[in-house]
Amino acid sequence: MLENLKRMRLWLLLFWCVILPRLEGQVVPMPYTPVPPVVQDLPSPPASSSVPLNEPKTVIRGWSSGSELDSALRHEDEISLDPSHSEIVFFFATASHADSPVEFRYRLYGSDSDWTVTDGRVAHYRRLAPGRYRFEVQARTKGEPWGGAVAVLDVQQRPFFYQTWYFYTLLCLCLVALAGQLLSQRDQLLKGQIAMVLEERNRIASDCHDTLMAGFAAISWQLEATAKLFRDAGAAENPAAQSCELARSMVAHCQAEARRIIWDLRDSQEVTNILSQALLRAMSTHRLHERVGTNLDVQGDEIPLPPGAVHHLVCIGQEAVTNAIRHAESSNIHVSLRYDNESLKLLVRDDGRGFDLTDQATRNGHFGILVMDERARKLGGVLHITTSAGSGTEVAVTVSFKAIHQPPHQQHFVVPWIGV
Repeated sequence: MLENLKRMRLWLLLFWCVILPRLEGQVVPMPYTPVPPVVQDLPSPPASSSVPLNEPKTVIRGWSSGSELDSALRHEDEISLDPSHSEIVFFFATASHADSPVEFRYRLYGSDSDWTVTDGRVAHYRRLAPGRYRFEVQARTKGEPWGGAVAVLDVQQRPFFYQTWYFYTLLCLCLVALAGQLLSQRDQLLKGQIAMVLEERNRIASDCHDTLMAGFAAISWQLEATAKLFRDAGAAENPAAQSCELARSMVAHCQAEARRIIWDLRDSQEVTNILSQALLRAMSTHRLHERVGTNLDVQGDEIPLPPGAVHHLVCIGQEAVTNAIRHAESSNIHVSLRYDNESLKLLVRDDGRGFDLTDQATRNGHFGILVMDERARKLGGVLHITTSAGSGTEVAVTVSFKAIHQPPHQQHFVVPWIGV
């Protein structure tokens, strides 16, 4: 009876220590799933279970920064390696002496992709990248499954300064500051170059005004005095008198052109590529614009044009308006811009007295029409003038966009002094 009681106690002890933990590990309760009761009268498994009772326990003895000698062992709960030491050696063993052969497997989580199985007691790692790792090692009796406790040791490889995130942040900020400094210097350089160009233009304009315009004025006065002498002598129809009158008209035209050139040289505003803006500015600054009423009408969708083309078209418009004011005695001048699909048309119409294009006498000594025609030809366009005595004058320039946007090397006609 006593022998049976001892045997029953042994079976109960074996059940509680081995069988019950294995059953609890295999049955995982799911949400809202009842866990079936454990059957108490199940027979015990054979002695050769999947996890042996005497499985070896692994301990990490220590580590060193490169030497595999036991004398170099260091013991810490968490390893922090200096940036200059990227090599580490781990020492491990079993907690107690094992009668059967023991083998180990280890891995450095964060560096190794799989476990490494070995019979040795050392793990050597070289050239670790900056970051955090976890060294794991496990032991078993040869021939048995892996199931023992895993020894763990945390490792941190500290980075060099140039490997840190704040170094790259500082580097990006320095690059941004350097780019900003370079852009600022480039902007200052361009402003300095533009200031030098404007200063030189103003100097040329001043020299032209002080010398060229003064010379034209003196020549004009002399020609006027000579013409008066011819008139007083009753020789106004003399060929010499007519040549003098022609020379006086030529000088007057040169004065007007020189005055416009000086005005353009002194104009420090930005060169625009919008024709309507340039025309409005030219009309508003015309010295004779207060005598007559002028208006501008734009038809179609306006598109940007090369500054050189804008300059020539504005000069044509200025010349047409000046002629209408000075010679046609107009009271109203209408300027029209029409943008078609393939061409642009500039039209200047006045209500002045007009003139006869076939009358050569009206054109002697006047070069405005020739200059306008030359500028239109340089743009690849056509100048057309419609006028008759007493019915006003209409000046029209038609230029195709293909001719306007031709390559810059073909636009040799662009006047250098306008700065484009």
